[in-house]
Amino acid sequence: MQEKYHQTFYVISDSVGETAIRVTNAALAQFPTFTDSSVKRFPFINTLEELTEILEDALKHHATVVATLVNEDLHYFTKEFTQKNDLFYFNPIHDLIQHISIITNKEPSEQSGSLHNLDDQYFKRIQAIEFAVKYDDGKNRRGFKLADIVILGVSRSSKTPLSMYLANKGYKVANLPIFPEANIPREIFEIPKEKIFGLSASPKYISDIRKGRVKFLGLDENATYSSLERVKTELMFANDLFDKVDAHIVSVENQSIEEMAEHIIQEYKKYQLYDTEK
Repeated sequence: MQEKYHQTFYVISDSVGETAIRVTNAALAQFPTFTDSSVKRFPFINTLEELTEILEDALKHHATVVATLVNEDLHYFTKEFTQKNDLFYFNPIHDLIQHISIITNKEPSEQSGSLHNLDDQYFKRIQAIEFAVKYDDGKNRRGFKLADIVILGVSRSSKTPLSMYLANKGYKVANLPIFPEANIPREIFEIPKEKIFGLSASPKYISDIRKGRVKFLGLDENATYSSLERVKTELMFANDLFDKVDAHIVSVENQSIEEMAEHIIQEYKKYQLYDTEK
């Protein structure tokens, strides 16, 4: 009996990573009987710190590394790391870029996602969606300074659906859940106030939504999470933070995602216009 073999592929990019994903999947498609594999995508990797964390994790799984890193420093760091640790590394565009550079006697721009300019709006939206997923719910504090828009709010205040809706409009959005026990990242206090939006509602409104949620999950709807007193405490904490960072306040009560998003977009456009005129 043939021994079962699993292989993990780490797909790394300083842009969306669509090219690397397509190359990897196209290669795997040539082995239809090899089904025990997994592909993990890591888009928008543009610092050595982020890259090192991913490569060290890849080493633990002895993963195959496929990357479309156009930045020379990131590419050569990956190449040296994988060679040193006996990992297979393939960059499907680097050798071709170097070849074109030689025959044209021109230097490459090293601009991530240059191909995407063929359909700028489409790929801007795809990049924004990938960004929103990566930086949803405060999962990575690096996203706050990179975002076009930062959304703050207590649990069940529509942070994620609002972020995804805005991403579909092409805006890079990061969001952070707010509660008294949270350690608020220092980056939040360093972001221009024009980019920060705080979601607000009455305690009863949030409490009712939470009760519906816990009931749906089959839990006790009288749990502390959905209690009116707990919600009041969280909202007071959130409002204090909104004041400190001078966030735009957006009411989520009885408003659709589309209405809230439109309000945020209009305020953000005012900021962009002011920033351009400075």
